[in-house]
Amino acid sequence: MIKMIKNPTTKRLIIITGTPGVGKSTLANALSSQLKIPRLDLSRYYHQLSTTYDRKKRCYIIDRKKLAVLLREKLKASRRGLIVDSHTAHLLPRTMVKVGLVLTCSDLKILRRRLQKRKYSQKKIQENLQAEIFQICLEEARERGHTILAFDTSSGIPYQKIFRAVRKSL
Repeated sequence: MIKMIKNPTTKRLIIITGTPGVGKSTLANALSSQLKIPRLDLSRYYHQLSTTYDRKKRCYIIDRKKLAVLLREKLKASRRGLIVDSHTAHLLPRTMVKVGLVLTCSDLKILRRRLQKRKYSQKKIQENLQAEIFQICLEEARERGHTILAFDTSSGIPYQKIFRAVRKSL
């Protein structure tokens, strides 16, 4: 009898995605502490993962293939897995991801204030509000076939509800 061996990375990578300002990093840190799974801070790798820097938008353009290679390397070195938060995490191959969390903020006034506090330009704020209105991250995650847990953070992050849902999905 031949036993099928599952890809070990599918058991260990938890992604958190959503438009900027919805609470991805805050949740990633809390989830990392709760589950004892390290958070990989991608901002440390943006320079090596980027194809270019967009001066107008003041952001790096990340190469998804480079990102996938980095995550495979980091997962191989990790005993407990990884938590990755990024507004592009849902674009990773489905085979790499065990659980995908999509955070949204249905109250656009709250999201606008969060982005203004970060000193985003009006153009960048509008772009992100439109992405939130059309639920771009959620829809793209669904299109890629990820197992999705979606949560609205308008009135705060529902930590206990998320912790329970993630444990159940692992």
